[in-house]
Amino acid sequence: MTDSERQLVDLYLDGALPESEHALLFQRLETDPEALVYLASRTQLKVDLRRSFKRRKLQQMAVAGAATNMARQTRTRWFSWRPLTAAAAGIMVGMFCTSVVFGFGARSVEKVMSLLQESFESGPAPLVAGVPPLAEQWSGDYSEIVLDHEGVKPKDGNKMARLLRSDFEGRTVPLPSRQGDLMRVVDVRPFQSEANGADVVLTLSALFNAAPFPGAERYDGMVTIYALGADTELGGATEDSVKEDALAFSVGRFPSLDRDPATWQPASTRLLLPAGTAFVMLKASVCRLPVGSESLSSLPDSLTFTGHFIDDVRASIRIREAAHEHRTKELP
Repeated sequence: MTDSERQLVDLYLDGALPESEHALLFQRLETDPEALVYLASRTQLKVDLRRSFKRRKLQQMAVAGAATNMARQTRTRWFSWRPLTAAAAGIMVGMFCTSVVFGFGARSVEKVMSLLQESFESGPAPLVAGVPPLAEQWSGDYSEIVLDHEGVKPKDGNKMARLLRSDFEGRTVPLPSRQGDLMRVVDVRPFQSEANGADVVLTLSALFNAAPFPGAERYDGMVTIYALGADTELGGATEDSVKEDALAFSVGRFPSLDRDPATWQPASTRLLLPAGTAFVMLKASVCRLPVGSESLSSLPDSLTFTGHFIDDVRASIRIREAAHEHRTKELP
């Protein structure tokens, strides 16, 4: 699935896709099943799933890979939604966990731990290599770490990340890139081991700001979580290959950043980590989108950002398990 397809879906769900572009979106969805999965992950199907399935059933279905059974059981309710949502539900392949925290009843044991709190105050500058080649380091598109800049002051501490371009060193993919990314891969195996089979929910947030930019332009702040298995290859990977290998992913956004340098605006998302998750790739992005009747194809294929900033990137782990008197079976 290409960036342009993702942006078409996002615009459609935000109600910002011009009717003249709908036919193009339908055509993409007919030929790219991954686009349908992405559409499903962005809709309120997650609300139906949260209401329809209990915790143990979700775990059993995730382990057994029974996504098709899940789609069959909820078919009547899903297909009462708008047409594109119904089409997406038909090939839902395990994305039920995307940015959902399921209710487990009143009595549960919960533990929250910080995974990442990054204000770019210390450590090396992010690499300009796209997907990080190793865990525990920042990488992505061209960026720099700055102090106060163009009227924008860091939200936390004295430094912040400034995005410069929507590409990275040595990028050879001949597709448009209309967003600037910063990414970090984190090892979550210690948390999975501590959870001992309980639910592990990861929350990611970041703050975004911009110096004044033209009124004819729109930029969104976005955060993304990818859940990755232990055999995921990072060296030489692209984001598309990471997404293909991901066990699940979740996207959150702040639509239409304002032009006031004094305000920082948040985006956040959550993901219930599937069984087998060993690493997560965390991403914060600024994305250029069409405005009004402007079409996606009319935007530049690559961007130079005049003043867009990211700060205070945070990730936390929440472990939830039923209290002893409510367990149906003791964990080994």
